[in-house]
Amino acid sequence: MVRSFPSLDRWRRLAGARAALLLCLLAAGLPVAAEPALIFGLLPSESATTKFRRYAPLREYLRKRLGRDVVLETARDFRAFRRRTLEGRYDLLETAPHLVPEAIDSGRYEVITTIVRPLTAEIVVRADSAYRQPADLAGVLVATPSPSAVTTRIGKEALEAAGLVGPLAPRYVAFPTHNAAYAAVLGQAAEAALISVNVYNKARRQHQPLRSIGSSRRIPNMSILTARRLALALRERLQAILVGMRDEPAGQRVLREMAYPGYRAATAEEYERLRGYLTPLPPE
Repeated sequence: MVRSFPSLDRWRRLAGARAALLLCLLAAGLPVAAEPALIFGLLPSESATTKFRRYAPLREYLRKRLGRDVVLETARDFRAFRRRTLEGRYDLLETAPHLVPEAIDSGRYEVITTIVRPLTAEIVVRADSAYRQPADLAGVLVATPSPSAVTTRIGKEALEAAGLVGPLAPRYVAFPTHNAAYAAVLGQAAEAALISVNVYNKARRQHQPLRSIGSSRRIPNMSILTARRLALALRERLQAILVGMRDEPAGQRVLREMAYPGYRAATAEEYERLRGYLTPLPPE
């Protein structure tokens, strides 16, 4: 059976009618359906309150530049966040570098940017602590974020490289977030902590009495991905907006509020070496 399709002239008439209707609605002051809000998923590496406060300026910046609402969302833990990512819940996604390959492999996302400065795990102690170098932490209690966090993994590698293995290894205790880990140090519930350099820089800006006594190796920093279901033009615009923030006064103000140095374009190939840090997602 041969299917018939409307003629080109008919399509043009329909398009013209829709455009005329839209103009009539606008002229009459009647509401016109707006584009749906973009859901911006945020990795639960900090408390929800802290995370939303950090990203609120960026949300507002994107909203103004796109002319479209942006809704911030996070998850109760890393496992829930990974599941939501793989299910394609988010339109825009801030995630840890070792989770990027998994998101790309799902076929639902592509990476567009990463923070210009690389990510490290900072080995932090109280500012008045007697500890001066990683080797001083033999056998002491060290607070960490989630054991599956890449910061925890590369931080432990740095302490092992300093000779803290076997009987000299620190005793590790995991906390829900980076902030909780360094709060344990400030509250003297731990002697040291492994936290993201991003969190450390913000803590220092807030005049928290912390001091870094060492850093891990460098890897790509926190990254932003977009859902492939978004129009290519929108994905390219999001990348251009984020990368261009360093060159635009309003963008510079947002970056200062976030305590981020800015974003650069990123490629999938940069994250291949991090596949070994990703553990399989456990069943529900």
